[in-house]
Amino acid sequence: MQYVVALVDDDAGFREALQWLLSSSGYDVRCYGALATFIDGHDPSLVGCALIDLRLGEESGIDALRKARLKGHDAPALMISAYGDIPTAVMAVRLGAHGFIEKPTDNDKLLVAVAEACERHSQIRAAHGAATDAITRYQRLTDREADVYWLLVGGAATKEFAARLCISTRTAETHRGRVFEKMEARGLDDLVQSSFHLKGLFRPDSV
Repeated sequence: MQYVVALVDDDAGFREALQWLLSSSGYDVRCYGALATFIDGHDPSLVGCALIDLRLGEESGIDALRKARLKGHDAPALMISAYGDIPTAVMAVRLGAHGFIEKPTDNDKLLVAVAEACERHSQIRAAHGAATDAITRYQRLTDREADVYWLLVGGAATKEFAARLCISTRTAETHRGRVFEKMEARGLDDLVQSSFHLKGLFRPDSV
């Protein structure tokens, strides 16, 4: 996967230098000279990170971060700050920025920070995707199959949950098979893994 780095800085020379560095390191770099063009023009579905200058005209990087989040940009943000802006950068981190890069930039440190931020975003997106898949599959289950699902992930054997639900062993085996099929689980480990995304959302009180 080629990660996308959004570079938001009103210094054209600085943008060009960072674009060259990041592009030569394998990133797809999208440059924006103003916050508005970034928020309106950058696709929030892309996986990667954002490098945002703390000083964008009359707007601060903290305002930029807030507005970007409100517009659905969830990529980790690295704030670019001059030495005198370090306290503001620290505040930005407390408000949700992934980290900050000090000007003048150390290229090696910048590349490490960008790589970590992009990997973090990839992990977040993967977790969201797994949760969405688990929810979609769970909603295929009937009420009885949902009961069986929770008993299975709780460690109950077929005979045990058959007795618990007052059904025959054969019926229990049928329900068990359908649960595995609908949840697209290759084994019990897959079911247990899916339950991490579902607990608190669907687990019935009766099971």
